[in-house]
Amino acid sequence: MLAADVRRRVYRACLETGAAPAAHDLARDLNTSVVAIEDALTALQAGHALVLAPATRNTVWMAHPFSNVITDYRVVASDQTWWANCAWDTFGIASLLSRDADIHSRCACCGDSITLTAREGVVHGQALVHFVVPPRRFWDNVGYT
Repeated sequence: MLAADVRRRVYRACLETGAAPAAHDLARDLNTSVVAIEDALTALQAGHALVLAPATRNTVWMAHPFSNVITDYRVVASDQTWWANCAWDTFGIASLLSRDADIHSRCACCGDSITLTAREGVVHGQALVHFVVPPRRFWDNVGYT
């Protein structure tokens, strides 16, 4: 049950603030120990519900589609910014916002800026997304897919 509460809090914070809460904040808010939060986060990672930063048990790196670190994939709406893990995740964030958004990235080949817009649930603009790794293998090394 704690893992489900932790997951809800992490995703709510990502959506509302653009960042996952720290383990000690989760422990305080859920009136439990940091060790219990670490166990819950580890279980959530094992179930592919989120990804912890390498070599940690208490720092959320990814709560798909949200990234808890700055990346080349940014979604902006109403003067708020969210970071995505990849191009595909920018669309996931835009769809969760229930408002218009701008999607910013860079071409992996040449570095040119790419901007798309999401208006009333429809993405506008042109870009090509290339998946080097087939989606069925994303979790083989999800942090570097």
